[in-house]
Amino acid sequence: MELLGPLRVTGDDGAETPVPAGRQRALLALLALEPGRHVGADALIAALWPEEAPANAPGALHTQLSRLRRVLGDRVVHGPGGYRLTRVDTDVEEFERLAARAETASREDSPAAVRDLAERALALWRGPALADLDGPAADAALVRLTVRREAVAALRIEARLRLDGAEAVLAELAARHAADPLGEPDAARYMRALAATGRRADALAVYDRVRARLAEELGVDPSPVLAEAHLDVLRGIEPVVPAAAPNRLPQPLTACIGREDELAELPALLERHRLVTLTGPGGTGKTRLAVEAAHRLAAAGHAVRMVELAPVADPGKLPEVVLDALGHGESVLARRSDDPETRLVEALWGRDLVLVADNCEHLVEAAAGLTARLLARVPALRVIATSREALGVPGETVVGVGPLPLPHRDAPLDEVRAHAAVRLFEERARQSDSGFAVDAANAAAVVDVCTALDGLPLAIELAAARLRALSVDDLAARIGDRFALLARGPRAAEPRQRTLRAVVDWSWDLLDPRERAVLARMSVFNGPADLDACCAVCSADADDIAGLVEKSLVQRLPGGRYRLLETVREYAAARLSEAGETAERYERHAEHYAALAAAAEPHLMRAEQVEWLERLALDHGNFTAAIRRMIAAGNAPLAHRAVSPLAWYWWMRGHRIEGQELADRVRAMPGEVEPLQRAAIVLAGTWGLWSGRLDPAEVGARFAAAQALCEEHGLYDADPLLRMIPIIRALLADDEAALREILAGLDPERDAWVRGIALLFASEYSERSGGPDAAQADLAEANRVFARLGERFGLIVTLQGLAAGRMADGDYPGARALLTRALAAESEFGADLADSVIAESLWRLDARHGDDPAAVLVRMREIAARAEKVGNAENVVAARTSAAICLRRLGRLEEALDELLLGEADLPRFLDFAEVAVHLYRELAQVARESGDPDLEARAAAMLTGSNWPFSS
Repeated sequence: MELLGPLRVTGDDGAETPVPAGRQRALLALLALEPGRHVGADALIAALWPEEAPANAPGALHTQLSRLRRVLGDRVVHGPGGYRLTRVDTDVEEFERLAARAETASREDSPAAVRDLAERALALWRGPALADLDGPAADAALVRLTVRREAVAALRIEARLRLDGAEAVLAELAARHAADPLGEPDAARYMRALAATGRRADALAVYDRVRARLAEELGVDPSPVLAEAHLDVLRGIEPVVPAAAPNRLPQPLTACIGREDELAELPALLERHRLVTLTGPGGTGKTRLAVEAAHRLAAAGHAVRMVELAPVADPGKLPEVVLDALGHGESVLARRSDDPETRLVEALWGRDLVLVADNCEHLVEAAAGLTARLLARVPALRVIATSREALGVPGETVVGVGPLPLPHRDAPLDEVRAHAAVRLFEERARQSDSGFAVDAANAAAVVDVCTALDGLPLAIELAAARLRALSVDDLAARIGDRFALLARGPRAAEPRQRTLRAVVDWSWDLLDPRERAVLARMSVFNGPADLDACCAVCSADADDIAGLVEKSLVQRLPGGRYRLLETVREYAAARLSEAGETAERYERHAEHYAALAAAAEPHLMRAEQVEWLERLALDHGNFTAAIRRMIAAGNAPLAHRAVSPLAWYWWMRGHRIEGQELADRVRAMPGEVEPLQRAAIVLAGTWGLWSGRLDPAEVGARFAAAQALCEEHGLYDADPLLRMIPIIRALLADDEAALREILAGLDPERDAWVRGIALLFASEYSERSGGPDAAQADLAEANRVFARLGERFGLIVTLQGLAAGRMADGDYPGARALLTRALAAESEFGADLADSVIAESLWRLDARHGDDPAAVLVRMREIAARAEKVGNAENVVAARTSAAICLRRLGRLEEALDELLLGEADLPRFLDFAEVAVHLYRELAQVARESGDPDLEARAAAMLTGSNWPFSS
């Protein structure tokens, strides 16, 4: 059981036993302070309710004890003297044992034993002791433990002074003295250490400062301890040089999680390349990885030294800082030169050493120059550097340390827990809440938090620490305001690592004004962008973008696109706002993507449409962001130019609902817009008509106004696609003559795509007047048009129509072959099968004529679930209709009826203009007839009679 930090209970197998917060944890801590000994009920009551005990205090105590027994079982024992814990070992007991042994070793003048025992004792402390307990009982125990801890720490310092030399402990003594400037024993040790490293003046200055503060604040003179140290310094202290200089590597307090591949790779890289630089954005854990690698190299027998460069402001001090890191025993080798770099080379000469240089980015030129010279002059030297950009030294190997990989929030729990980001969150969360575990209830929220933080290890650690005050759900709900939420971190951490903002501030401060401007402007992108977009929108050139990539602030993705981590993007957006550039850059962004959409539109109706769909899909987030921003800004002309060319992209890639919503909002914007754009916007989102989402009367009115604009301003020549407007108007009005007249006037070359669509529409009228053969002739000619163009959409819908003709002739294998061809062409668009516009024809064919209706039924249920997940209501209905056909074939009429009635509940608003409604009511009428329900059959037949679906035959 652990009390030296947040209370934690583990079983024999190492598994943690969660203990509810509140009085149960406090009660357990009270009993654990006296393991094996009885604690009286009165003492427990007084400690649990220090202000005022409840009316029935013994009963309340008994309730808490009963709850505690549910967690610990029979380890909580009641006896005549009160209550006690049995079979429990605590870290307090272990600390006391190790502390006593260290004190004994000190009396026996065994510094090595003192150091080892003291370090083991201090390592047991995970934070403030008795964190779950307050009140007089806790205060007394805490004072006792804290005093003992300080005594052990003092013993350790004394032992290290003797074993490792003053230089090795100077930084630690400086930190202890800064934390308690009036602590005379630590001040005395610090003075002696400074003097032993040749800094006699600094040692005397420490004495003067402490003496002055003692007099001013306490009105006392220095104690004998400090006075004797002062005399020793005045007399002179000989340098203390350890027999064998230690590695003096930082001792990490937490495990290194998620860097197993890099740790396995680093030793081999270091064998082949003498300089390995770990690069990556702030907060990715470069230092933690370097420290872990250094410890592993040291354990393998290598001499390793580490130098921390973050506090160094003067590049000229680098050689001296490295000398200090090597230790006094090495730097004292040569006073033969006053030049620090020469002394450094002499100190390193002949040494087989690995030097770890941490945080080089703010001194990158000086660090690169010194590293290059040392590597050239010291053949056995190898260097691991960490920096937010590469050093650029010949022979350097760069290892990118990126964010941790993230699981999908819907992945199985075992898979989620196996991801390094989640493992890191869970391990750090347990430091705040020892009972925390990632489980089925909170896994999605944990993934959301880790994803929002880009998988950055430092950000994840800061977020996990917030579980002291927030639940995981609360944390996930507030993570959007990441810089405010993660504004507190470990006090012992470096200032640049204490908060998420400080991490990014450190990188921002290293940029020159132009780099800052470009980075701030990069925040306008919603997702990755290509180099042309970055340069155009940010008023930058390729070197600007490359420089930010090298500084690990912009990520270069496979394929040559660039993006900011969301944390950096949010920070940069705030800086852009401070500069007053947000509106201007939003407009430049929208201009760029409107131009890209316009350039792409003609290609979407040709053989290269798949390639262009892929290109547009890469910038889907940028297109939608541009449109929404221009809507918010009231910039109607630019919003229209951005929306209109994307109509076919949205349709073919399955973004129909989103495209419909954006087109409707832009169409409704007030303001002066060119007639061409006002007319073109009418075509955007029209597909909602064919699925019953739009009111045909409203669509007809909009198309009438658009046709008037086209004719008034002569727009058909400017944009041949606008000829679709009168064609759809003729279809809505059921005006065959108008459709035939338009079709006759279309140019076979200029208007090829529009002519193919018109032939498709005309096939309905041909069937009415000339029969199936006439309709099939129109469809075949349309199919040839689209085949010549290489345009898949036209091929898909004409193959679907030709397949319907084969089905009418009873040629089901032939129909299935055509539909399979159509589905293969549609799959090139990249949309989910559940979002298909023609697959439902194949579903119905298989359901009605397939050899295994039971297997088709299972598939239809799966497809219905997928369609519901992607939001395609029409395909949910279509899959249910096909499932009902299977059920009717299997003789399960009641289930078929239920399936159809469920499907009817999902039908679109405008039933009279929806193909799925036609097929559902045809099947419903059939099932109702076979079930002997004439009223339902009549209702279904009436719905079919009222349908205006143009392809109902």
